[in-house]
Amino acid sequence: MRLKSFLTRPVLAGFVALNLGFAALPARADLVIQGRAAQALHCSAMLYMVSEQLYNAGYMNRSELNWAQGAAVKMLDYVPGTDDQKVAAMGQRFDKISRTRSLEGLMQEYNDTSTWCQKHFL
Repeated sequence: MRLKSFLTRPVLAGFVALNLGFAALPARADLVIQGRAAQALHCSAMLYMVSEQLYNAGYMNRSELNWAQGAAVKMLDYVPGTDDQKVAAMGQRFDKISRTRSLEGLMQEYNDTSTWCQKHFL
């Protein structure tokens, strides 16, 4: 399935909001997101982080990066809350993934789960 079809104006606006929001996250208490919403959040965060790494390493061009990260934002439709809460939740998930996985571990987890994530959240 091609993810480009999910890049609509609202998704693109959300993508821009997320990019701006991650840089300015204040200190906060952990949000509690469980079940299917937590799975969607995790899939979204992995796709976002992996696409950024692949772009920085020269394996993706800017268009592919925007496409992948737009799909990551689309996955957040399964996460309850306001846009601000979703930005905070993504920031927390980024922090957790960064603390608990090496880059190699993240890439392996993404390879193992990306098909499942796409099937269930895109």
